Amino acid sequence: MKKYFAMLLAAIMLLALAGCGGKTDEGTASQQTAPAASSSAAAPAASSEPAPAASAESTPAPAEQSASGGIAPASNGTLTVSKADIAVVVNGTSVPMPYSLKALESAGVPADADRDGIQLNAGDFFSANLYLDENEDYLLIPAYYNGGDSAVSIMDAEAEEITMTTYADAPQDQGVSIFGVSFGMSRSEVKALLGEPSNDSGDYVEWHIEVPDIAYEGTLSMYFTEDSDSAGVSQVDLTVFSK
Repeated sequence: MKKYFAMLLAAIMLLALAGCGGKTDEGTASQQTAPAASSSAAAPAASSEPAPAASAESTPAPAEQSASGGIAPASNGTLTVSKADIAVVVNGTSVPMPYSLKALESAGVPADADRDGIQLNAGDFFSANLYLDENEDYLLIPAYYNGGDSAVSIMDAEAEEITMTTYADAPQDQGVSIFGVSFGMSRSEVKALLGEPSNDSGDYVEWHIEVPDIAYEGTLSMYFTEDSDSAGVSQVDLTVFSK
C-alpha cells in the first residue's frame, strides 16, 4: 500500500514539474521577442520622413542691380536727360543741381574761408570762382541766384547754371566732368559720346537740353582749344531753366 502511494506521489510531482517548465519557456520567449518588435517599429519612423527642403527657401537669391546706361546721344541736336543727369561730377561724386557750395566742397572742391561770409540779397546773382588746382588754372563757376525775399548765405544759395573752364593751353583732366565731358577730351570723343550738336562752329558746339521729369530745358555748350577733331575741351557750360 505504501509502495502504491509512493508511486502515485512521484507521478504527481512529475506532472507538476512538467507544467512549471512549460510556463518558464513561454515567458522567456516573450521577453526575447519584445525588444525586437519595439526596435523594428521605431526604424520606419526615422527613415520614412522626407529630407527637409527649407534650406533652398531660406537663402534668397541676390537682387539684380541695373547698370546706368549714361546719357543717350542727341537726336536732332537735342539731349533728353533726367534731373539726376543735371550734375557736375567731382572726383567720382555727383553733385546735382542746384550745385550747393557745401556739396561741392564735400566732393573735393577746395574750400575758401573768404567766401563763407558772402550774402546774396533778394534778386542777387553771384558767380563763384572755385579754383580746382594750386595754380588756379582750372575753375568751376556755379552761378548762384537768390530768388527769395530775404538775404541768404552763399553756402545756402542755389544755381541752375554751372561752368567748368581753364586757362591752360593744353587742358588736362582734373577729375571733374559734366555729362561725361572732362577737360582735355577731344572734339571727336565728345561728339562720339553725345552725338551731333545742334550748332557746330568748329571750336564751339552746342546742344539743346530737354529734362522731361521736371519740365526744364536749356543748353549744353563747350569750347575747344581749336577747331580740329583732336582739339581738347577748354570750357563747358550747362544751363537749364523752368519752361
